[in-house]
Amino acid sequence: MSLDKVETVLKVLENENHLTERADQKSISMLSVLGVFMVFFIVYFRIIPVTAFTVSLITIYSICAMFAILSLIVAINPRIRIEQGEKANGPPSCEPVFFTNICQFDSSSLYIKAMHDLVDDEETMISVFSRQIYSVARINSTKYRHLRRGMLLVVIALVTELALIAYLFVNYMGEGIMPAIR
Repeated sequence: MSLDKVETVLKVLENENHLTERADQKSISMLSVLGVFMVFFIVYFRIIPVTAFTVSLITIYSICAMFAILSLIVAINPRIRIEQGEKANGPPSCEPVFFTNICQFDSSSLYIKAMHDLVDDEETMISVFSRQIYSVARINSTKYRHLRRGMLLVVIALVTELALIAYLFVNYMGEGIMPAIR
């Protein structure tokens, strides 16, 4: 029965780690999409007539693209703040399962001993992994908050860019000319 508890805790930890990977993949994909469309924007930039409408669209596009890039980068590498109460009541100084703590051991033999001690005490092991789950879940919460904001800004930037391209098409076709893109 107690092995089921440990397996459950490890399964939850695995699921949280998958969510972290998915947030990173989504952020990188959105950055790639934005980059591809920025190339199209740069190609069309020299044939955009300077009017109040086009300047406002370019401004909206630029602001949204810049903040989308920032949001998506922060989603890949979030900063998590630890409150003062958490530090005082937090985990022991060196837990052998969390990546930042593994490197704090002076040698592999000390690390192996700490892992054996941890595995021998099931309640401590569940407690350690539960703290790790909590930490990863907080990271995921921050990642997905920035990812949602970045995705919204990417969509606004792309819609603005497409509106500008549609405007160019209508404007130049109405005049009976279509400038060459070199």
